[in-house]
Amino acid sequence: MNIALLDDHDLIRAGIRSALSGMPHTVTIDAGNADDFFAALTNGIPCDLVLLDVLMPGTNGIEVAQRLRAEYPDIKIIIVSVDTKEYIINQLMQIGIDGFISKNGPLEEVRAAVASVEEGVPYYGHDLAVLVRDIVDARLDKRSSSKLTKRELEIIEACCAGLMGKEIAEKYNISLRAVNSHKTNIFNKLGLSSSVEMVRFALEHGII
Repeated sequence: MNIALLDDHDLIRAGIRSALSGMPHTVTIDAGNADDFFAALTNGIPCDLVLLDVLMPGTNGIEVAQRLRAEYPDIKIIIVSVDTKEYIINQLMQIGIDGFISKNGPLEEVRAAVASVEEGVPYYGHDLAVLVRDIVDARLDKRSSSKLTKRELEIIEACCAGLMGKEIAEKYNISLRAVNSHKTNIFNKLGLSSSVEMVRFALEHGII
């Protein structure tokens, strides 16, 4: 992936570069402000994912995220910020970011976040787990979650843990046919069409 770094602190960008070393990605944009970042995009410099700070002079990270979703919807967004207030995270989640990690976390989380988002799975830092869970619980359509049975919730949790159909069947001592039947019921109840969508829905809405 082509990665952009957008943070007004040179040391932070250098630290993120260091964390990404050894990964099969290229930092194509290294910007200290939003104007330089969007100028690079306008000039055709490739970008698949941006690691974005929130607190910046001029155009802040929230405004950048809003513009990206409007003009460059395919670019994935991971917020890297010291500001982890609930209303900030909630606002960014509503915009549609793909991840959020705290600058107070270990550098290894940068690698974990990039790898997860690359696979299409949202990533939120371990120190934000409880806060994010509270946010998504508040936003979750309770009618959807209340429709799910205990067994269906177990199936979702197993899928999120990476278990395949046969492994789920063995774990709960049920047939593979029963596992597939439960999945079909989950898809119908939540308006989904695949296991990938189910995992993403569960993570985004705090079901597990």
